[in-house]
Amino acid sequence: LEGKWVTTAIAADNVDKIERGGPLRLYIRNITCTEACSKMEVTFYVNENNQCSQTKITGYRQEDGNYRAQFEGDNVFKPVAATEDIIVFASENVDRAGRTTNLVLVAGKGQPLTPEQHEKLEAYAKEHNIPPENIRDLLAT
Repeated sequence: LEGKWVTTAIAADNVDKIERGGPLRLYIRNITCTEACSKMEVTFYVNENNQCSQTKITGYRQEDGNYRAQFEGDNVFKPVAATEDIIVFASENVDRAGRTTNLVLVAGKGQPLTPEQHEKLEAYAKEHNIPPENIRDLLAT
């Protein structure tokens, strides 16, 4: 999982959270694991109020294998699929107002999703009650 990554696509059931300027529209740049991957550091950018800012969070592995971190509320996430070219994360965010958002984030090495990968993403998103029209391609931005 470690290395330089870029957010390729993101999907959420609350699509307002991942639109341009949305608090959960994350542009991942780097992932590192420490202590036998019990801690995962994710470096990413967010664009809020037309300001792009770098952020680093540390996710701590829980007993169930999920990682927990604080960013825009409480986040529980885990990598659900990984190859040398792509990582798919499933995440649940509960914001400060108590609103729950289910996310699927795809990080890659800078290549767009193949049609087959996009189909798999749509199917996985549907399993998490995220409609296909809520998938956003972030590679171009």
